[in-house]
Amino acid sequence: MPVCTNCAHPVDHVYTTYKTKSNIRLGVCTQCDQFVDPLIEHPDLIILLDLILLKPRVFLHLLFNRGTPPFNATVNVNPSSTTFNINNDDDDGKDSTDVNAKDTGQWKRKTQLIEDLWTLGMISIISEIAVRILSNPNESGTVPATLGWDTIVRTFGVVVIEGVTQHLTTMGLSLLALRLKGWYPPIEGAISTDGRGEKKDGRRQNFLPLLIPLTILYTSLIPLLLQLILSIWYTPPFPPAPLSSTSTSPLSSVLTHIPISIPSSVQDDLLTLERVVVDTWQSTDKIWAGTRLLGGMSAGFGLRVLLPTKAWETTGLVLGGWVVAALVGKAAEDWLGP
Repeated sequence: MPVCTNCAHPVDHVYTTYKTKSNIRLGVCTQCDQFVDPLIEHPDLIILLDLILLKPRVFLHLLFNRGTPPFNATVNVNPSSTTFNINNDDDDGKDSTDVNAKDTGQWKRKTQLIEDLWTLGMISIISEIAVRILSNPNESGTVPATLGWDTIVRTFGVVVIEGVTQHLTTMGLSLLALRLKGWYPPIEGAISTDGRGEKKDGRRQNFLPLLIPLTILYTSLIPLLLQLILSIWYTPPFPPAPLSSTSTSPLSSVLTHIPISIPSSVQDDLLTLERVVVDTWQSTDKIWAGTRLLGGMSAGFGLRVLLPTKAWETTGLVLGGWVVAALVGKAAEDWLGP
């Protein structure tokens, strides 16, 4: 069942079709009196721009409404009347038809989501492999003209292991949080209603666990492609230059002008910490750090649209997946060898 992209209220259909495919009418949400999903009339470029801008409606459209069948007015209209044929003498046959249509729609939706998950996953893996190869030049500072199959296979293995670990960890933590909240799996009779017996939250009613990794892939794909484009002009970070005996660090100048006596041991510890921070920043891949930060923020925002979690909870879910994936990826690199 699709949902309204404005309020996430469940609806029967997104739009209605008539005799010609170009003659359609957008559905109106009974909860907010807005069009259910205007994005069905928009080209893919507009949807891509909305995804880059992280608009909530595009996530609801892609996760719940994409590919849902419309309401066919030519089949459900009484030919002798302009009203819909609601009364049916064969109530059992109608109920059976409705159930079969609902099951068919759910099966098509799951199939579409699985296909999207595989497609985005393969694009993400290929992009990540290209980024890592371009970001790891040889000793001369350039990317080698020819790459051995062992390097490609090793990079592929590490990328797949890290990606699967991240998605499984984030999905597991998310399902645990949803279970603690009593949101999923739904408890019989516990779904909130709007007083008319209609279910309010279409996200909960149509939720599937695979929507979690699919949301992360949607949000992380743009930063990953951005990193891939920027890697073309990538320059490896130079090792930090040694600090000469005559040079003075900014922190040392501040400590000398503080009118408070600070023990020399504390000053030495602060100066050592400053040097470690400066060396780490100088040797860090700024493109990698920036795109990963952007991807994490985007993933958190996308999960906030999908899940009923608070900001700090969503941050914990994303960071948990990152930390576990980094540890497993490091172990995989050591296991697969240089």
